[in-house]
Amino acid sequence: MLSKLLEAKNKRALKINKIEQVKSKLSPKEALDRLYHISKKGYDAISKEDKNIFFKYFGLFDKNSLTPKKFMLRVRIPGGRLTPNQAIALGECAKEFTKGRLNLTTRMQVELRDINIEDIKYIFEKLESVNITTYQTGIDNIRNIVCDPLDGLAKDCFLESFPTLLKIQELFLKKDEWIGTIPRKFNTSISGSSVNRCNVYGHDCCFALAIKDGVYGYNLYLGGKVGKVAKNANIFVTQEEVVLLFENLINLYKEYGFRDNRNKNRLYYLIESVGMRNFIDALREFSGIDFKDGGKTICKTESFDNSYGKVLLKNETFALHAVVPCGIFSANDLIDAANIAKENGGDIRLTVEQNLYITNIKDYKAVLKSNFFKKYKNIDSIFFNNLIACAGKNDCSFGVIPNKSDAIEMSNFLAKKIDIKDAKIRLYWSGCIKGCGIHEFGDIGFVGSKAKIDGNIEDGVDILLGGSLTKPKAAQTILKSIPLKYAKYLILEVIKEFEENREDKEDFESFFDRYLNRFSKGAIAFLMMFNYYLKISKIDYRFSLSKQKPIGKFEPFEIFDFGNKIYYDLTSNKAYIEIVNFTPLFATKPIHPKELNKNLPQELANIVYKMIDPSSKERYQVFSEILKDIKIIS
Repeated sequence: MLSKLLEAKNKRALKINKIEQVKSKLSPKEALDRLYHISKKGYDAISKEDKNIFFKYFGLFDKNSLTPKKFMLRVRIPGGRLTPNQAIALGECAKEFTKGRLNLTTRMQVELRDINIEDIKYIFEKLESVNITTYQTGIDNIRNIVCDPLDGLAKDCFLESFPTLLKIQELFLKKDEWIGTIPRKFNTSISGSSVNRCNVYGHDCCFALAIKDGVYGYNLYLGGKVGKVAKNANIFVTQEEVVLLFENLINLYKEYGFRDNRNKNRLYYLIESVGMRNFIDALREFSGIDFKDGGKTICKTESFDNSYGKVLLKNETFALHAVVPCGIFSANDLIDAANIAKENGGDIRLTVEQNLYITNIKDYKAVLKSNFFKKYKNIDSIFFNNLIACAGKNDCSFGVIPNKSDAIEMSNFLAKKIDIKDAKIRLYWSGCIKGCGIHEFGDIGFVGSKAKIDGNIEDGVDILLGGSLTKPKAAQTILKSIPLKYAKYLILEVIKEFEENREDKEDFESFFDRYLNRFSKGAIAFLMMFNYYLKISKIDYRFSLSKQKPIGKFEPFEIFDFGNKIYYDLTSNKAYIEIVNFTPLFATKPIHPKELNKNLPQELANIVYKMIDPSSKERYQVFSEILKDIKIIS
């Protein structure tokens, strides 16, 4: 089957992208030597190629357009695991060479801001002294590998995977043949736990806990990226076979991956070009190994740790959770957390939700009285416990909206309006379509966009619902280009629907699958927009999906059905004597709602009437037509 990969590669090999052409100019060693040489001369000596490509090999990202002559440095933290000494060194580094500002990321990494190029050699030396590196955290490299933050500790961990993670990393880290040499970035996850704490299915290559013939190991999932959950590759490997499979997989990708259009060069596109079955056959042929067919996946359970704030570990101590809203952290905070870990003989475990655990806590009540946990709550509201937001336009040149501040503002607003206990809702924000905030996996996802208000362009968001960390599905776009100033009110409406109709202790993901997903995306958008419209129109009425029967997500029928319910609720009259198969039995037109309820705004009455017009030609056929007529801008 290698012939199919070669055929696919040749079809895409007519033109090589410019970045590939530039990468060939310098070896990794030459690039590093150049970085050190230029760092002595200062920012103005840096070439465009260095900023855009070569310096990214070592985690250095130019931020001149945002913070003049400054860089962001991305620090590799394998599996999100930091010893107290490592965390202290990292914090001291941030205090000495930056303004003390740092961020926790969705790849369990740390980003340092406001770096001067002149300091880079000293920073590298300080980090390397505690075995921390920034190598291969940018551009076309195998990025930081994630695993369960409580790997080896939690009682639901069947296979300790961190040692295997380190063996995988040894294959490529600081190896010239792997620095900047693959077609695009390559993300990897491995989890030996039944609980999915690391977004295990959201990466190019995913090893998820499984069992086959009574033996625990991993099922392989491939091709995850923004908007795409990795697919089951139908391969099972034991812990001893993981490194061998990974080595062959990345060599295969390096050899046959596309190098033309960078927007379509991820592993996903190579697999799509030949199909998963042919790709796996090619992997077996390439490696000369007949890997076993897949077993039964065990890593399926959603993590609820954040809702309880602590996890009892195998050694009967606790891992204490700290909520770090949107990963906005500081050098002093990191050092404080490290000191708590050191005093208790534990360590720090970063999470993909930009939070952290401190492990090996015996007297958790005493530790919760510390200044650190006064600042970073052990348990926050449901709108902060599982909140993610990437850098946004203030720190990232791709960002469309500020993002982090927007996410925090909305969560604060929702927390003041709604008080739900024993629930979980994941709010994931990406500042642009690149998706660093993993919005497609959120219960509610947001993507920065631009919105138009009265001809003026303002910050906005696309709103998505229904993502999952444990099921092979991405969130669905419900509304596009919603002005940020109104987005929180629309989200409030869907949260109200959750609050009023959830089952006992039901989380939002389960609620979406059981309740919301019975209806079309347009129907859900209507629920949000129409109820906010009623509110600003000062109409004491709220439409709910709870009284509506699913109609196969067929919008014309949903509109007619919803319209009849709303007509009756607003006028206390039925529009039609009898309806059969969504068709009025008699041709008599219903009385206009405005005539039956003089308090209704004319615009609202017209919308309701058009939803139930006896002529299907005059009636709304899709919800997007209604949304255009709903005026929420005031």
